[in-house]
Amino acid sequence: MIAAPRFPVEAALAALHGRIFAMLSADELEVLAFYRQQGRKFGVDAHIDSAADPVELERARSEAQADEVMRRANSTVSVTRRHR
Repeated sequence: MIAAPRFPVEAALAALHGRIFAMLSADELEVLAFYRQQGRKFGVDAHIDSAADPVELERARSEAQADEVMRRANSTVSVTRRHR
């Protein structure tokens, strides 16, 4: 029996690049959350490019609140790989 990978596969990550943050499925959000938190270990920079009001983002008291602000602003996901 083949063991499941301990981290999301690269194809799932690459599929996120350029997508609108508010339109991601629950599975895609899970992949994004994993690489936002642990991507550095894998040479990956996954973040959300946002045109949201910086003042409103600064007022957010948690990452979840900041994510909601970015969802309303039609922010996009950006994924880049660092060379090893």
